[in-house]
Amino acid sequence: MIRPEQKQLFAVVGNPVRHSLSPVMMNAAFESMGIPALYTAFFIDDLPEDLRTLHKTGFSGLSVTVPYKEIAYRLAFEVDETAEEIGAVNTLRWSSQGWEGRNTDWIGALRALSDAGEVAGKSTLVIGAGGAARAIAYGLQRAGALVTIANRCVERGTILSEQLRCEFIPLDRLEKTRTDFEIVVQCTSLGLEGNGSGSPVSESFFRPEMTVMDIVYKPRTTPFSRAARKAGCTLVSGIEMLIYQGAAQLEWWLGYSIRQSPGIEAMREAINKAVNE
Repeated sequence: MIRPEQKQLFAVVGNPVRHSLSPVMMNAAFESMGIPALYTAFFIDDLPEDLRTLHKTGFSGLSVTVPYKEIAYRLAFEVDETAEEIGAVNTLRWSSQGWEGRNTDWIGALRALSDAGEVAGKSTLVIGAGGAARAIAYGLQRAGALVTIANRCVERGTILSEQLRCEFIPLDRLEKTRTDFEIVVQCTSLGLEGNGSGSPVSESFFRPEMTVMDIVYKPRTTPFSRAARKAGCTLVSGIEMLIYQGAAQLEWWLGYSIRQSPGIEAMREAINKAVNE
């Protein structure tokens, strides 16, 4: 039997995961708060089996990224009410009964967008229909935004819109149908390092009055965010969502608030330095 003795172990798991800056961010938080813990990244290809291995190795908390958020939700022995409504988890915590699941993506996105202005009552477009899109659309609705889903796969997008009871527009018809959104959130992996360099919409889609967030944070600038900046939109960095959702993960794992600690600022400094390098 192998178990950690000097530090608690945490990790981000996904496929791909090489691009993740979560280890940089989380380890900076642990160091700034004097917490004896280590956070790393693992490529995995068999979530059920790999979760068993990670537990046996002594990991007590995991961040879950693409494409496993909905699978992790189904594997968790217990999820909170919010994760139940979303149908996806991005955070796991080991307990005596197994892996518990929660979703902090919606918290991170909502805090990041709220820093840029009011969300309630705003006409909002969420591009994508995966685990992150589910969480972000849920959070925006919870805050009082009017949400529309756009997705390339009509079946997947329709299912999500029906679950959220909101409008759906096929992505290839979006620009012929509506461009009057006040908030736009790009939730696909398009633009992520190693995953293509295109944008789900054309440059002509953007309007100066839009607040736009691309959840892809590496590279810092994607074709999507570059076009939005060129159009004069208010940009919200995916880094801010990453920081806020990560802080919510830490609070659940550790059992106390870190908002007044040096942790969040240390996370921001570390991740901005890593992106700039």
